[in-house]
Amino acid sequence: MLAHANWRLEGRLAIRQGNDSSTVTIDWHQHDERFDITLRGSLLPLGSTRLQGSDAGLVLERAGQAPVQLPNLQALTRDYLNFDFPAGNLQYWVRGLPAPGLRAGTELDAANLLLTLQQTDAEGQRWDLSYDRYLPVAGLPLPGRIRLSTATATGSLLLTFLVSDWQLSPP
Repeated sequence: MLAHANWRLEGRLAIRQGNDSSTVTIDWHQHDERFDITLRGSLLPLGSTRLQGSDAGLVLERAGQAPVQLPNLQALTRDYLNFDFPAGNLQYWVRGLPAPGLRAGTELDAANLLLTLQQTDAEGQRWDLSYDRYLPVAGLPLPGRIRLSTATATGSLLLTFLVSDWQLSPP
């Protein structure tokens, strides 16, 4: 999967923080370091949203509003969703890969598929990820459900990706 930097993920994303929860549909296109992510639903204050960019910056577009430039995905979660989340790591985590440059612990099943990944982000926050419901895509098993959780000072945060379709593009 490391060789596949060009991919598309479609599905749903559920976010639970304390007593608040939201579910959105997600359509994520990744081409090398650039992404184009469309979210539709009641994701806290965002509503229907399109995100385009890379780790070097992104543009947030919401229906009926002027585009907003942000320095990175983490600024989006901090400034708009009221939680600090290493969103830049998601392009690795959704594929079952540790984010580069950070220590990671993993557990594999009997078929050598990733069951769990533990990784501490650059701010020292520990993230526990679990993977299951693998989907065969171009001869590769890719996760169909990814759960990310952490404990925060204000409670817990749980994100669940339910992937309905993966597509891989040639490099």
